[in-house]
Amino acid sequence: MQSNNQRSRNGLMPAFGRIPDFDWLAKTHDADDSWLGPRPMLVNLQQWMNQLATSSHRHLVVATFAAAQTSKLYWDKWLAESPNIACESILDSQPPNKQLAAVATWLDNPIQEHKSNAQQTVDLTKQLHWYHDDYENFWFNEPGMWAIESAEHCVLSLTGDSYSPLSLADLATISISCAVNSFRSSLTDCIREPLQLVVDAIANQFAEVR
Repeated sequence: MQSNNQRSRNGLMPAFGRIPDFDWLAKTHDADDSWLGPRPMLVNLQQWMNQLATSSHRHLVVATFAAAQTSKLYWDKWLAESPNIACESILDSQPPNKQLAAVATWLDNPIQEHKSNAQQTVDLTKQLHWYHDDYENFWFNEPGMWAIESAEHCVLSLTGDSYSPLSLADLATISISCAVNSFRSSLTDCIREPLQLVVDAIANQFAEVR
């Protein structure tokens, strides 16, 4: 474990996995228009994603892949319990397991063909997403929906979204925040424990690709 004096001035540890100081990352305040989905807003999450994107696109995708893979257990559970409803919920996209398999293939061999194959698993014309306010009354009814969004935006953190002005780091921020929200059951849930689960998964994934 690294000591406090090993942390950089902006709170990020210089570890090989580029994992930030947890208290820095867990800093929150009420959501504003720049935050998509339930409050509270993780004010430093996007800065972390920007840092990863600047360091290496692959590092960014490794992080979103680990986060989405962690939340996928809720998709698997939903698919087992209510297969028809779960399959209808993905609309014209591929299910999370196929999306993440495509991303894993690119991570193993990052060539253009594999990137294109991953992009084909996502419906770029989709207008409404689970984190939009239109669904706020249902946000915590089905964690599998957060898993769907996390996997979809994992793909988009790899390929980009030609229909959106969002950067790769923005799309990665959505992927990870959706993964975190899959582990919450209400707005009153403390965000630290779900965030820790996701950060631990990302750290483990970085260790595997060291």
